[in-house]
Amino acid sequence: MSKRKANLLLLTVAILWGASYIFVRMAINAGMQSGMINAVRGSMCAVGCLIVFNKSIRQMTRFDFKAGLLMGITNFIAYYLQTDGLRFTTPAKNAFITTMYVALSPLLLWIFWHERPRRKTYFVIPLALIGMGVLTNVTASGLALNYGDLLTLISSIFWALQLIFFGKIASKASSPWVIIFMIGLIQGIAGWCVSFTTETQTFAHIHWLQALIPVALLAILVTFVAQGLQITAQKYTDATLLMLESFFASVLSVILGYDSLTHSLIIGGAILLLANAIMQTDLHRLSFLKRTNQLHLVPTIDTLQSSLNQDFPGS
Repeated sequence: MSKRKANLLLLTVAILWGASYIFVRMAINAGMQSGMINAVRGSMCAVGCLIVFNKSIRQMTRFDFKAGLLMGITNFIAYYLQTDGLRFTTPAKNAFITTMYVALSPLLLWIFWHERPRRKTYFVIPLALIGMGVLTNVTASGLALNYGDLLTLISSIFWALQLIFFGKIASKASSPWVIIFMIGLIQGIAGWCVSFTTETQTFAHIHWLQALIPVALLAILVTFVAQGLQITAQKYTDATLLMLESFFASVLSVILGYDSLTHSLIIGGAILLLANAIMQTDLHRLSFLKRTNQLHLVPTIDTLQSSLNQDFPGS
């Protein structure tokens, strides 16, 4: 596969992930609560994996099970908090705040794995915090986050952990589809437990057909198609394009009327996109920086040569 085709596939993944915020919002508007959304989504994912990837799942190792269990729990907490946050905030804000995981992951690697972050991280984290502050208009509320924004911010910590686990653990599994199956299974089991213990009073108010359609789209398009495309494409290119997820989510949210196109949305979102771009870009490979370094290097060499000629005239 060419890098161009791989980038096109990742762009498709970013669009699908962006659409996922709208699907969740549609399910919430139909009366479905966070536990039920994740229960149905996870169950559909697990059943789909059993049907399509049955052979790989039957060959699951003990390591696969433990890794899947860890990532399944992490994924459920992240999804549950993010989904519940959407009840109290807009899809665009939810998507942009979620992308804080890009800045948080190197910080968590430093705290728990003692892996020193790159120098640009010290610039990106404050930049991301400024972007989130502008986006949520936190100064107008006395530095108090909206409840939905706070839940989303907490969820981004678990998304950062999942990103780390995917890089450190999932790559060692016998098959990525085994991990996806375990994530769906844990999400389904935990979702049903939460739903039947805390949400039973809301069951009568759910418009089931109206809710199940977006949740089914969520399970099929995002969990299956997007994950499959990402696993395939990332072998041939980097994942930088995935940061456009929040951009597509905000565009769709504004078009469908879930968000208003405010100055805080535009400026705060742009700052967060910039922070993500810096975090995911290898600055040393940028051609203009290379030229700048070369321009700085040439006078230094000339100066050294001049100094040598002065010290050793015969050289």
